[in-house]
This record gives sequence, C-alpha cells and structure tokens, in this order.
Amino acid sequence: MAPNKTKNNNSNKNKTSKSKKSKRSIDETPEALDLDQQAISKSIVYKRGDCNKGIKKLVKEFRQVMEPYTATKLQETSDNTTKDFVNIAAHYGVSHLVGFSSTDIGSYMAMARLPKGPTTTFKIQEYSFQRDVAKAKIRPTSFEKSYLNSPLVVLNGFARGTPHLEMVQNMVQSLFPSINVYTLKLSTCKRVVLFNYNKETDLVEFRHYAIKVSNVGVNRSIKRIIQSKIPDISNLGDISDYVMNGLGATESDYEDANDGQVELSSKMINSKSKNIKLERKGLDINSTQKRAIKLEEIGPRMNLSLLKVEDDLYKGEVLYHQYIKKSDIEKEEAKLRRDEAKIEKERRRKDQEANVDKKTKEKERKRKYLDQGNEDKHSDDDDEEWYRKEVGENPDETFKNNRKSRSTGSHPNKKFRSKK
Repeated sequence: MAPNKTKNNNSNKNKTSKSKKSKRSIDETPEALDLDQQAISKSIVYKRGDCNKGIKKLVKEFRQVMEPYTATKLQETSDNTTKDFVNIAAHYGVSHLVGFSSTDIGSYMAMARLPKGPTTTFKIQEYSFQRDVAKAKIRPTSFEKSYLNSPLVVLNGFARGTPHLEMVQNMVQSLFPSINVYTLKLSTCKRVVLFNYNKETDLVEFRHYAIKVSNVGVNRSIKRIIQSKIPDISNLGDISDYVMNGLGATESDYEDANDGQVELSSKMINSKSKNIKLERKGLDINSTQKRAIKLEEIGPRMNLSLLKVEDDLYKGEVLYHQYIKKSDIEKEEAKLRRDEAKIEKERRRKDQEANVDKKTKEKERKRKYLDQGNEDKHSDDDDEEWYRKEVGENPDETFKNNRKSRSTGSHPNKKFRSKK
C-alpha cells in the first residue's frame, strides 16, 4: 500500500503545481497592450554566420530584452541565412529581424523591418554583459518576473531634421510593441529600454533598466521590517536601537530629496493577486502615498555607431553610409543600375516560366500521343475478336496483313528501317 500512497501524494502535488501555474499565468498575463496579437511587434533575434563567443552570448541577452514577443528558444546554426528566417517570419507573424554578426574587423547589429525594409546596420563599438553590470552592484537582484511584459522605450537626443537619425528613431519605435497610455496599467511597467544619441561621440548608447518603486522617507532599516525582512536583533536591548542607530543601513540607503517621487496607490502598482491579498488584510488599496521610482540597470550595455541605412531588406538603395558619400549623379547612376538589374531579373524569370510551360505542354502532347497508340492497339484486338464471332474461326494471314497495312504510319511505336 505504501507505493500507492506515494503515487497519490505525487499526483496531488502535480495538481497543486498545475493549479499554481495556471493561476500565475492568469495573474501575470501582459495587460499593457491595447492591440490585437497580430498588430503586436514580434521579432527574431539571431546570429548571422559564424560568430565569436561574446556575440553569441550577447544574442541570448538581447533576446531577453525583447521578451515576451520574441523567439527566446531559437536554435539557429551557422548554416542558417537571413533568407531562412524571412521565410518562416510570415508564418509566425514576425515583424522585425535583429541580426548579430562578427568579422575580423568588428561586430555588427542589423535591424530590419519585414517584409520590405528598411534596414539599419550598426557597428558595435563596446558592449557589456548582464553579469558585468551585476558585479558593479552592492546588492544584485533578480529580474525574472520583469520579463513577463514588454519594456517601455525611451529615445533621447534624436533631433529632427537629420534624416538618418529619424529613420533610426522610427525603426526603434516600431521594434517594440506600442502602448495605449489610457489603458496602460502601471503594474505591467517593469522595464525600460533607453536609446540615447550622443552628439559629441556620434554613438547610440543602449541601456536596459528595471523599474523599482519604493516608499519615500523611510530608511533601509524600516523598509526591512515593513517587507518582513527582519534581521537578527537578538543582541539589542530595544527595537529603537536598531531604528535610531541605523544598523544594517548604508549611506546610500536613504532616499534623496524629491527626485523621482510621485503619488501612487497600491492598486496602480501592484498586480491583481497582490491587491486581493491586501484587501483581505483590510488595507485600502486606493489610498495614495508618495513613492520613489528608481531605475536599476539590468544589462546588457551597447555603444553603437550607425553604419548604413538601406531602403529594402538587407539590400536596395543605401540611404545613408557612414564612410561612403555619393554625389547626386552617382546616386542616380546607382539607381539606374539597380533598375536595370531588376528588369533583367524579371526578364529571366519570365523566360524561365515560358520554358517550363513549353516543356509541360510538350510532355502533355507526348502523353496523349502514346495514349492514342494504345487505343489503336486495343482496336486491332477488337477487330480480331469481331472476325472470330462473324466467321467462326481465327483470322487468317490475309486479314492480319490488311490490318497492319492500315495501321502503318499511325502507330507511335512503329520502327522504320533505313534504306541501304
């Protein structure tokens, strides 16, 4: 009976875990987007060709940045090409491709919008991983639940009037799902992605932050008590010794003046499940109080320089190039060459279709000709059967010779001997 009892306990545990998972999936569903699933920007982040270990790791971490609307567990190989991902993108409703590559000269990141571009290519000047950012922190934290919702996008320094910067701005904005400020729930805002253009260095700085909300006017000692993280105070005579002396708190644990402080209610910043728990405890979730909003960097970091902008998917007219500058005449000549190449490609395609159609018709004609020959053979057999029924005996040689003379030249399998 013991094994059966163990089996029942395991089944109960499985049921409990499944119910918890289902409940968690309901509570943590992304609610910030007021769009249909088909209209949400989805991306594929992949490596192009054979990349070094650093770029391979950067690809995995950038997939985390793009969660949840990206192919997180994509398994690509060095043989996969961009065309392979373009072919499967339409099936899964993917709107953008982000490709990383590395050469002996440097590493690159290309953002492309499907299906007809444009494509912006950056050279990665510097990058740091999440672990490098975590090492610089005194108290690193986990951000697993922050990836359940898409990040907010902040663009800074992209001045209007500069065409190539405006194209980069439009590309980055379309890369992430749009939000509706009227239906946006603050409880789903967990991350921020920053693209900052530094005019002095001509670099685009990429940063990835987590949004943290904390109470205002409370030092670290009080916060630990409020959050039920009570430290070991057995050696103290009174709780006031812990609070007044600031034991366990550092100089940076105290809130600054009024920077980043807003009035928020618990209902606005907490999830549904947490608000239900607070209501059961008799707390008013609609009451507002001052809270400090802080950004904690997650990583990775990247400093990017814009290399070129193309008007098509990894091809087409180069609208901007960092190193190559063309005059209007050279641009017009390049455009004429591209147009001629398109016309030639279309001509070859039509010729190929015509040849395929011609061969198909020829095969059909031969097939009908062979079928006609088989029908003639069957008709000869019918003539012999008719002769047996009418005459009452097998056909003689004269009848057979007359039949062969009638069918000469019409049978497709007839072989002629050359005259000597």
